[in-house]
Amino acid sequence: MIALEHVRVIDGTGAAPAEDQTVVIPDGEIQAVGSAAATPAPEGTKVLDLTGCTVVPGLVGMHDHVFYPAPGGLTPGHFPPVYTEEAFSFPRLYLASGVTSLRTTGAIQPHTDLAVKKLIDEGRAPGPKIHVTGPYLEGPGAYTPNMHELTGPEDATRTVDYWATEGATSFKAYMNITRAELAAAVKAAHAHGVRITGHLCSVGFREAAALGIDELEHGLLVDTEFVPGKAPDLCPPSAEAAETLASLDVEGAPVQEVIRDLVAHHVAVTSTLPVFETFVGTRPPLESRVLEALGPEARVSYLIVRALRSSNEKASAQAAQEFTKEMEFEHDFAKAGGFRSSGDHPSVTGNSLSPITTRFANTSPMTRLRTSYL
Repeated sequence: MIALEHVRVIDGTGAAPAEDQTVVIPDGEIQAVGSAAATPAPEGTKVLDLTGCTVVPGLVGMHDHVFYPAPGGLTPGHFPPVYTEEAFSFPRLYLASGVTSLRTTGAIQPHTDLAVKKLIDEGRAPGPKIHVTGPYLEGPGAYTPNMHELTGPEDATRTVDYWATEGATSFKAYMNITRAELAAAVKAAHAHGVRITGHLCSVGFREAAALGIDELEHGLLVDTEFVPGKAPDLCPPSAEAAETLASLDVEGAPVQEVIRDLVAHHVAVTSTLPVFETFVGTRPPLESRVLEALGPEARVSYLIVRALRSSNEKASAQAAQEFTKEMEFEHDFAKAGGFRSSGDHPSVTGNSLSPITTRFANTSPMTRLRTSYL
């Protein structure tokens, strides 16, 4: 039995935070919550003085991968980026951050994810309750060799059927999927009683909603349906997509019509604002506790990317504009009655290191380290 004393309690009901509380927890179940003065810890209880800490309900991460991109690969002539499974560390990090349930929302090693889930469920490893998403449903043009490229609607159906039988409880369509493949995947997923979401590019949000998709990841920043002359089933050039987004008025009729259409089709949107925020110059504020939680290589990588983004004023200003538009879109979507979930999407910063690793490829590690800090 443990007791958490002198904590602030936010109970998730919308009530105001309760200050100086004691939370009594026998055998992993909360027994009592009350003011520290009126809720003494029972005899034999292990008491933790957590003055200054806040107790909240467990977080549910709806876009929480169990992999991370290795640096390198985005420049011509180099090996494409490769994603590495973080099956040992990521479940522990999520749990330590208060995430008690998560959806993997795209997998590169689905069998590993399922095995880790089993270890956690059986009490043999620490971690949140994991809801495993099947492998990415990607069409030709995948930018990492980790992803299988679908060969058509039949392949999409086979893929969903196999992984639903293996234990996947959701699926994720990806950037180069065709409408026919997405339609087949949606039909197969629903036949198994599971949901399908998408990080789309080749297919617009309204097209996906009409095909029966259940959810969309990331929001307005990845919806390409506004790009003039967009070809069916193909991602438009990134420069054209960025230019279109820059001129897009969130409060204008086209975007508001998309919002109404998504709400009418009961399509949820997963917010991943935490990762978009990291592209905005000096956001979020640099905290020593964050750096202390990182290993040496991860700390250096984070500081390199942060310094690069902060020094590029034009890119930072563009990212700030996009970040603001995404917040406006999500606000309007929720206000219109849309269902919004959230996740941190930990799979971007590593890829941003590829220019650095290319630039310093012929220098010694210590030279690279010194230069990065300078």
